[in-house]
Amino acid sequence: MSDMREPDPQPATQPEPPAEPSAEQPAGPPGGRTPETQAVRREEPVGRHVPVAPGQDILELRIHGVANTPPYRILDLPAEEVVQTDGDGLGSFWVPTPQADARDREPAPGDVRDREVPAGDPHEIRNDVRREAYSWGAMSRLGRLPFGGVLGVVGAVATRVMWVAIVPFGLANVGYWARRIPQAGREPGTDRVLPDPSAAMTRVFALFLTLLFTATTATVALSTIGTQCMGLVTGDTVSVCARIPDGLYWLARADHGDRLGWLSLIPVATVAVLVLIAHSGSVKFESRVSSLMAGETAPATDGPAMRRPGFWTRRTGTGTLNSHLAAALGLLSALMLWTSERTAWAAAPGLVVVLVAIWVVALRTDDDGVQAQVPRWKPRAAFALLIGGMVVWAGAWVALARSGQPAQAPRLIGIEATPGLLVVVLTGIASSALVWRRARRTGPVRVMVWLLPPVAATACTAVATLAAPGGQPLPVTARAVLLSVAVAVLAVPAVWAVARRRVAGFRAEGWAGAGPGVLLLLSTASAAVFSSLVVVGVQWYLRAAPTGAVVPGSRGGLFVDVVVDADPRQMVPVPPVYTEFGASVAVIVVVSLVLLTALVAPAVVDAVRSGTLWIPPAPDTSGPSRGPGARAARAAGRGLPGARPGDLINPELLTMAARRALRARQLAAMTHRSELAVAALAVASWLALVATVPLAVPPESLDGAGVAALPSLLGDASGLFAVPSWLTDLAVPMLGTLSFALVASALVGAVDNTGRPWGLLWDVLCFLPRSAHPFGPPSYAERVVPEVRGRVDSWLTAVDVDDDAYREAVARRRRVVLSAHSIGGVIAAAVVLIRSGNPVYRQVPAAGRVGLLTYGVQLRPYFGRFFPELLGPGVLGLPPVGPPAWSGDPWRTDDDGPAAGPVSEPNLRGLLVPERHPGDAVDGSGHDGVPAWVNLWRRTDFLGFPVVGYEPNDIDRGAEEVDRSAYLFEIALHGGYPRTAAYQEAFDEVVSRLERM
Repeated sequence: MSDMREPDPQPATQPEPPAEPSAEQPAGPPGGRTPETQAVRREEPVGRHVPVAPGQDILELRIHGVANTPPYRILDLPAEEVVQTDGDGLGSFWVPTPQADARDREPAPGDVRDREVPAGDPHEIRNDVRREAYSWGAMSRLGRLPFGGVLGVVGAVATRVMWVAIVPFGLANVGYWARRIPQAGREPGTDRVLPDPSAAMTRVFALFLTLLFTATTATVALSTIGTQCMGLVTGDTVSVCARIPDGLYWLARADHGDRLGWLSLIPVATVAVLVLIAHSGSVKFESRVSSLMAGETAPATDGPAMRRPGFWTRRTGTGTLNSHLAAALGLLSALMLWTSERTAWAAAPGLVVVLVAIWVVALRTDDDGVQAQVPRWKPRAAFALLIGGMVVWAGAWVALARSGQPAQAPRLIGIEATPGLLVVVLTGIASSALVWRRARRTGPVRVMVWLLPPVAATACTAVATLAAPGGQPLPVTARAVLLSVAVAVLAVPAVWAVARRRVAGFRAEGWAGAGPGVLLLLSTASAAVFSSLVVVGVQWYLRAAPTGAVVPGSRGGLFVDVVVDADPRQMVPVPPVYTEFGASVAVIVVVSLVLLTALVAPAVVDAVRSGTLWIPPAPDTSGPSRGPGARAARAAGRGLPGARPGDLINPELLTMAARRALRARQLAAMTHRSELAVAALAVASWLALVATVPLAVPPESLDGAGVAALPSLLGDASGLFAVPSWLTDLAVPMLGTLSFALVASALVGAVDNTGRPWGLLWDVLCFLPRSAHPFGPPSYAERVVPEVRGRVDSWLTAVDVDDDAYREAVARRRRVVLSAHSIGGVIAAAVVLIRSGNPVYRQVPAAGRVGLLTYGVQLRPYFGRFFPELLGPGVLGLPPVGPPAWSGDPWRTDDDGPAAGPVSEPNLRGLLVPERHPGDAVDGSGHDGVPAWVNLWRRTDFLGFPVVGYEPNDIDRGAEEVDRSAYLFEIALHGGYPRTAAYQEAFDEVVSRLERM
């Protein structure tokens, strides 16, 4: 992906040229412009304007993929030869400068001037084409925070670390869209939207992620700093840890209750910063042409979700955000009051707020891609709940302030018990999600079965953790039985999903239909590991002594001296569950490596054994017929006579070019098994999470003093279960390695200005709407899809033509070819789908006027398998595909895969079929004619696939595997498609299919 580099935040542009009338406008009637024409001119944007030349009826709109390719690289020109024609710093449209356009354009008929660009050159522009580039990458990578410039590099690094922290929230949002989405969402005869149980459970899962984040920050602030590292005032002194900064000594001098009240501001501020960061990149598109045509205000329509006009509108409004904030405040107040000095009933008000927040988020019903009219009482109830959460938190602060100084440091029971229980709930919901897609229909009985793992596992763990009848701990046998039941109920859906993975009907779905569970398990595991990283990292920092010998001394004043204890052996205990989370990192790494070795070993053997597995190039691969690159392209694609796919051949019989191309194909085949790699990581995460369930019981016992209803945490001195010491010792180094990697990624983002960390993962997480977690990454597609849609509509309606008398004639001739790379192909598909679903679509019809040219896309094997209701076979109108094979060519059985399922009407393929005329062929796919869609792919592309199949068909075409623009011999991988001869041929083919109407 060497051709995908990050642009500068503010790309250099040329000075604004003077506005010119459109060259496309013929001589109009005397008198010039009418009042209506003047109104159209006033609506045009103020900025650089490159007019459309006469005869340029085809718009070639190039859309880049992941990694934020700069506009000049999209157009394959130097940076100084492109100019921005529309947009802003986040989304913009670019064209070649007039000088570059004139140089690269093919001569007009009858023009005898010498060509500046030879025929067939990749920069050559057809006379009837206007070439534009659309840049959207900044939407998913750049955010605006208050005082960001003041904070400088330190603030940039801190912001990027927080971006990493919200990855679990992004995975929850992706898991939300991997579930089964109802196709008909409204109750018959009403405007109400039917609630979906899996949607409600995913939103509750997201709420518990927020609670785990709150518990983590509360553990650091209230327990580690406020209780462990700041002792009680005894006489005229108070002891603190050596690492506590002088600026916090005033807190050490305060009573314990006042101290916890002030320190509770840290979790509140951290959650507020998290919300600020998550919403700093939010984008919204308001088309100046028509918000209705942008797909934002049109009424609902039936059919696939991505055809519904409300799909790309924001769903996590203030109601969901307020519910999450209220739950965080409620849990924080409960953790502040639930101590060894107070009964569990002191935490009841905060827990009530949490329960009400769960009820509110579960009742949301605008979850099926339709703009639902949410009842007014729901956002009002969420706001009232937020006020209630603030009152409960303030009440807890007041109660602590009035309690006075305790005789000894109290134990924060809530902080010790809550994190483990929260992870049990999250693991239970994620385990249940493994079988959500198995249900064709959802009823009360099935919903109760789905609720059984989280409810039963959490109840058993809570009783084993908290119950102490008569002040005595439960017998070890009773606790062992309870925890065994908890593990068993978590294992049932996982075992069922594995046992039924080969059932017919699910081979065409990612992870055999277990996609929601896989993604939620990864979200839970990452959240648990990040929590452990924060808590254990702070513990490790506070336990370490400053450099050099420091003798305990007395510093301070103001009536109470602060005694600093710098003994490096001092202990700063944290709830043991965080250490267990840290140890689970080792479990996840080891199990993942073992599974990946088992999965990838056959492919590795294929690549290194003496015989070389023959993988042919893509069928119908075209290349340059002449020029210096023609011979190299032919040599790379040449094999051995009679060699068939899967045969072992002697590599010495191949030319150097063919041997390098074959090795690139084999390596690409290994990367195409990413679904298997994610499955291995999910299995390892599930094992690590389930293993922590019996370890969630604290190993130390508390006396039951002051805990009446739910007395003390249980556990004898040795604990019911114990993590092996050697595994516990791995927690700190494993977490240290992970923290170093996270900080390194943050520093790279800050120095290289690449924006958010893990750009490739981030672009995928940010594509789907933020519908489950309000703190998750914002969806750039909520602006990109309507913005591209608006550009398509403005071109097809010829809004750039001033005169009404000629605009309609020009509009009838115009066509659009969406040229999209990688995930840009998903954006282009979404544009075509959303246009067809909008009722105003008939005003600007697409059939026969919009074509697709995609390359390096993952529509069929990734998006189609992982999100069947959004981009599955029925929505795309393409045959389904099964999982990749473990060895050899991963898709060798692709064309013998699962039978085609039901096809939605209309689907993407059908929407791209021009109107049939006499003599047009029928392709047998259920639609007359051939779609105006060509897809380029190559076997050496580690992220590119065909969209129909690996056998010759009417859409897929092979692109040459040699980069003809490189100075040295290079095998082309994921980029460089527009520089190939195949691209030019494919573009001409798409245009020819559009011109048949």
